[in-house]
Amino acid sequence: MKKEITIIGNGFASLFFIQYFLALPFFPFFTGFFRRLYSRYDITLIGNGNFTYFPAIPEFITRKKRTRDVCIDIRPFLRRRNIRFVEGAVTDIRDGGRTVIANGEAYKNDALFIGIGPAFLEDDIPGTKEHTFSPCNGPDEMETFMSRLESMNTGVIYLGFKLNRQDGFAAGRGGQMYECACLLDFALKERRGRDNFEIHFFSPDIEPGETGGITDRMRERGIILDYGYEPAEFVAGGMLDSDGAFRQADLVLYSPGITGSRLVRESCLSVSAGGQIDVDKYGQVKGLSNVFAAGDCASHENPPPWVPHQAHMAQFRSQAAAKNMQAVLKGTAPDRTYRYELSCILNMENDAMWLHMASDNKPPFWNLFPRHSKKLIGVKNMFERLYLFYLRYL
Repeated sequence: MKKEITIIGNGFASLFFIQYFLALPFFPFFTGFFRRLYSRYDITLIGNGNFTYFPAIPEFITRKKRTRDVCIDIRPFLRRRNIRFVEGAVTDIRDGGRTVIANGEAYKNDALFIGIGPAFLEDDIPGTKEHTFSPCNGPDEMETFMSRLESMNTGVIYLGFKLNRQDGFAAGRGGQMYECACLLDFALKERRGRDNFEIHFFSPDIEPGETGGITDRMRERGIILDYGYEPAEFVAGGMLDSDGAFRQADLVLYSPGITGSRLVRESCLSVSAGGQIDVDKYGQVKGLSNVFAAGDCASHENPPPWVPHQAHMAQFRSQAAAKNMQAVLKGTAPDRTYRYELSCILNMENDAMWLHMASDNKPPFWNLFPRHSKKLIGVKNMFERLYLFYLRYL
């Protein structure tokens, strides 16, 4: 009898999980046909059907990207793999993970993978929802941010981020905000209005006086670095300091720390100190059988403090989770772990840097590419085009 597999979410983690869980034939167009003839699994994915390529969101600032460039209807990808798609939101997980509730219906499974997105700690700083924009909220919010920016001829703009470090790693989107700051500088120069704007960059998670390649690039661009600063409150037209002093901010782009969603908090899932799904080194949810999680919704077991939430890390985690789920369904113990790596290309439009750290000290792509060169923008665009081509056509 076929095993019933349920996948929750259709972001990076879930799509990487599918990639590694299913053996891909030499002719991917016929994947669904082969799986209809022979498959050990019936797979159901529950999600909204819309995939957003979040690494490209900062490029909305230069208008190199728009909503149509970063959003994909993922349902054809699933049909090609003979995966049943259920459009809806999961409201509960019961029976130790064996029952998933969505749209008022119960979906039973032999194994469950959770690849949902995170929630953001918007209540950490009062006024975040009302007075800031965030790239984390997707294309529509970035379009609104850009409309506001393009209506301004002068002003003070603050960009910043905060991390959730309760689970021992960098649960937040710092890298994306660095990129947004540098692209904002470039965009204002392109429209010959940079001198009319102050750009500030803040984060309570960066020590005042911190140095490094990213800091140097922002200083070169005249971005004012408010390292160590955290507003007490976001208000109309600016921010309040802890002593009540007012700081003018005509526009704020801010990324809060990451935590788990309401589903994580209110279902049978184990929850970490930071509010995320508590998983072991195999990607298995602690205390539950045949339940795995990866991506922005899940914590790490004993991670280095620099480990981020990013698509690249979700790939490693989903690969381990896929192989370990196959193992437990065959009655053997999970044994696949994953390496820790931070690897991303910071696009500044007139320059680029490859930011990279790895637990095993391996360089990115065998050091085939430079670490600091404008040519890296082409490399980053190549990775994006290849992955989106894969989702659209293979």
